[in-house]
Amino acid sequence: MGSGLRLPEEVPQRSPVRATESCVATLQVLQGPDKGRTFKTQDDVVLIGRGSDQLPLTDQTVSRRHAELRYEGGAWVLSDLHSANGTYLNGVRLDKPVRLKHGDQIRLGSSLLVYSGDESLEQLSGANIPADLVTLDAADAGSIVASVASSEDSVVMAAPDTAHAVKSWKAMRELSDVIGSLVSPTQLLPRVMDIVFEDVEADRGVVFLKDEATGDLLPEVVRFRNRKARAEAQRSAFAASRSILDHVMRTREGVLCSNVQRDTRFELGKSIMNLGMRSLICAPILARDRILGAIYLDCPVNRHTYNEHELRLITAIGYQTGLAIENARLVQAHLEQERLAAAGETVAYLSHAIKNILQGMRSGADVLERGLGKQDFGLSQQGWRILDRNLDRCYNLMLNMLAFSKQREPQLELLHVNKIVTDVVELEQPLADDARVMLLTDLDEHAPPIPLDYEGIHQVLVNLVSNAVEFAPRGSGVVNVRTRFDPLERRVLVTVADNGPGVPEGDLGRIFQPFHSTKGHGGTGLGLAVARKIVQEHGGTIEVHNLQGGGAEFVVKLLTSDARRASPGDTQGPTR
Repeated sequence: MGSGLRLPEEVPQRSPVRATESCVATLQVLQGPDKGRTFKTQDDVVLIGRGSDQLPLTDQTVSRRHAELRYEGGAWVLSDLHSANGTYLNGVRLDKPVRLKHGDQIRLGSSLLVYSGDESLEQLSGANIPADLVTLDAADAGSIVASVASSEDSVVMAAPDTAHAVKSWKAMRELSDVIGSLVSPTQLLPRVMDIVFEDVEADRGVVFLKDEATGDLLPEVVRFRNRKARAEAQRSAFAASRSILDHVMRTREGVLCSNVQRDTRFELGKSIMNLGMRSLICAPILARDRILGAIYLDCPVNRHTYNEHELRLITAIGYQTGLAIENARLVQAHLEQERLAAAGETVAYLSHAIKNILQGMRSGADVLERGLGKQDFGLSQQGWRILDRNLDRCYNLMLNMLAFSKQREPQLELLHVNKIVTDVVELEQPLADDARVMLLTDLDEHAPPIPLDYEGIHQVLVNLVSNAVEFAPRGSGVVNVRTRFDPLERRVLVTVADNGPGVPEGDLGRIFQPFHSTKGHGGTGLGLAVARKIVQEHGGTIEVHNLQGGGAEFVVKLLTSDARRASPGDTQGPTR
């Protein structure tokens, strides 16, 4: 199934479909093989997994029936269906059904999805915010009724009455869960606004971030309680008070404002509703000694007037948000340093491998040139064989680099693994002949056809067989390639064994790590890493152990068709 938007009308009508847009469950895949896809459904019950018609995932670490979305009591509830790898909501493993909130992150296997089900909310963030949607009004917004300093002390809030205490601690716990997941600032701020709007009455809200270059406050997230408020903002821009924001940024205090108490029009008996008076909270976003921005909320006073309990809560949220942004930026900077270091290490390894191949090709070219100059056909053939062998090494290195560098969905078809083994042995026979190594096969004729990607498994076996030939002793080496069908485990096993020195005990635990090679200057350290990656993409496993009497044996275990159809324990373990 191709990637892209899955519209409600594409969903099989297996249960009553709702007509109201606010009931639509929308999930976007942020990580995993289905990255970039968006799923929408209005069914009462939605299955998530590889066997789902409504929300199908191709991730092999996801069970066929992994999790379930159920519309209950006006909200979507997520449940795990005893999946092999579990279902995680905002980093916490589910052990019971949980009601979803806008912006929740759901991890299934190696796939990460974000839920945005409440379409009655109107939220814009980042580049999606129109330039004229939020303006800074130079006029005074009204009286500052109360203020709270933003610091570590602001997080320890004074004991309010029971109702406000429950609301405040619930909000801070939810914020801690979000911060604990170490999301990026662009993901964090919409989640912060989700928490604010859930626990504080607000008609409109903006998260401003300070531009490091200009010092200007720029809207990063804009939220409206409903579409009516959004429509009003489109007719006349959401005007935030510049004086209030300047005061908050200068004093680093959260403020509670009202433009009602000072308004003389109340003396004339006009209703608050007609005047459109608003109550306002603005709190700084602080990271220790740096001010990063502000949270700005307002609400019509005929619906709600803010109090000091809410001011303290928003100020505490602003302080915690600032720390989270700063920590996320530090983590991102550290990751960038690690990426650069890893890239440098990769370039060094690959450059060394390519240099060795080029040296071999230069040697072959020199021998070939001498043979041609002397018109010595035998010497020319010797030079050409050296060139040809190094061209093969270059080609295999390129294939391994491509396989290792990108996520690839196997193109599965029913194939006999014996046929792939035969093709690989024929290809590797000249290498074995040059090394004077016997290359033997023992193929199980009862092995059934299984779902395989020919090119992928071919590359796995080429890497394993060529490795075995290289480690087998010249002149007396033996490499055995065997296949066996295990009906109890419903797997087909392919083993590649040699009579070489075996794998050093200290290397057994890291032999599949990228760029770890036991060949010294002769290896790239990619072959076995690529073999494991491809086998795992097939939902299989690969193992290595030393043989008694010398030598090493690699065992590839591949699933049969009926094993893949099993539910739910047909999932592959999470890739490390």
